[in-house]
Amino acid sequence: MVHCNVIVVLLLNVLSVMSDNILVLSPITAPSHTNFFKPIVSALAERGHSVTFWNGLPPDPGMVSNQTVNLRILYSPKLKEINAHHKTIGFQHRDSPFRLLLGIPNRMATYCTAIYQDPVFHQLMNSTERYDLIILEAVFNECVLPLVRKLDVPFIYMMGLAPSPWLLDAAGSSLNLDHIPHPGSNYADEMTLWQRTFNTLSGFVMSYFHRWFVMPVVDRYASEMLEIKDQEPIYDTENRYLSLVIVNTHFSINYQMPTSSAVIEAGGLHCVPPKPLPQELETFVNGSGDAGFIIVSFGSILKGAEIPDDVRRIFLSTFARLPQRVVWKWEESIIKDEMIPSNVRMLPWLPQQDLLGHPKVRLFITHGGLFSNQEAVYHGVPLIALPVFADQPINAQKAQDDGYAIRLDWNNLSETILYDAIQLILSNPRYAQRMREVSTIMRDQTEHPLDRAVYWIEYVIRHRGAPHLRTASRKLSLYQRCLIDVMLFVFLVCFVFTWAALSLSRVLYRKILKHKTLINNHKKTN
Repeated sequence: MVHCNVIVVLLLNVLSVMSDNILVLSPITAPSHTNFFKPIVSALAERGHSVTFWNGLPPDPGMVSNQTVNLRILYSPKLKEINAHHKTIGFQHRDSPFRLLLGIPNRMATYCTAIYQDPVFHQLMNSTERYDLIILEAVFNECVLPLVRKLDVPFIYMMGLAPSPWLLDAAGSSLNLDHIPHPGSNYADEMTLWQRTFNTLSGFVMSYFHRWFVMPVVDRYASEMLEIKDQEPIYDTENRYLSLVIVNTHFSINYQMPTSSAVIEAGGLHCVPPKPLPQELETFVNGSGDAGFIIVSFGSILKGAEIPDDVRRIFLSTFARLPQRVVWKWEESIIKDEMIPSNVRMLPWLPQQDLLGHPKVRLFITHGGLFSNQEAVYHGVPLIALPVFADQPINAQKAQDDGYAIRLDWNNLSETILYDAIQLILSNPRYAQRMREVSTIMRDQTEHPLDRAVYWIEYVIRHRGAPHLRTASRKLSLYQRCLIDVMLFVFLVCFVFTWAALSLSRVLYRKILKHKTLINNHKKTN
């Protein structure tokens, strides 16, 4: 009888898992960011959940071929152009990080317009299907929050980067601006007084800028294009339905981030062992002999054609001096008159993790994007980082501080600087040794990051949004959460006390002085 009861309980658990209906939304995304979602979607479907995945990029052939009755992939062709070519973001932002921030409202208007005109969005808005949970990409997808409100279910933010100040604010977590540099500050974790002041004030500005200038754009376009009457502010929708934030960070790569229980770090969940390379590419890299080969890639958003001509020539002339072979991700065709060195192969797409896991790889030249840094650390390949915007400068600085990378500046780049940096990493064993140590730390976890993310997603479903994870600080304003009001109150009390003490001292002094004067006058008269 006991065994029968156990079997019944197990069957009920299995049925409860299979009954979960999950909607995953990332209409505005990038190829690298999608890599943070695809493993989650596949893992949830494999565990029996019914998963609907709306992504703004063409479906991955592997996911399409593995579609089952419980995995449905939705695709919007019109969003492909926006996501494949983020034309408003590029090399022009490398000298002005706050220009990127100030441009967010205009980009949000473009994204909301595209989403609200998309048939898939209206298909979901008009559907009578019930979901147990929504998973939403946290970067530029606030336009989808009216759908969260319409479906009336809890949602999880997933972010393929380190969390922004406004995302931590939404989760009710501390911003930790005393030691965590935000994108735009470009500092390390040990800051001077001036740096901490700037990091704190600008972090507050970023958070309130997002609340006062970005969220209202979503409100306006949702009201005008969706014709929603008496809608609550999008900020309130986010605050009411947000259960959890899953971010792509880990202390082995990112600066340490004390967070609330509602923030889960699952950095590197997309990292996997290498697979065999295509035959032609394998032949090329294997032909490098003992010298090995170098990988060059600046991510999925930045395009090779955006690199200034003089900088491209610096790379090519430097590579021509190397005994190593070079595999360079270059999306566009090169200028016809350009002399490409025989040891350089320029390809529109690279199987990056398979190359990083190849035994002959020696170095990775990258933009310092978080995904690329994680893959390099996972596979143990030293870096040369040339950051451009957003979190890339911080990632590059952290990698250099930890001793497995050299950070270079696009504006000061020369053939000598690039060549010397390559030779230093290839000839000095401390970079490879330090990278092995950090890679060991990254891999030494109690569970795989993917398993951790899946567990917490299912946890939120099991506990109906898990409201107990929400800290009471979510009811406080950002300045209250950071104790600004407390510090001002203490300062005011100290000021009043000091003023009262000085005033009393002044009165007493005058009385004493007056008393001495009277005594002296009395003595003189006698």
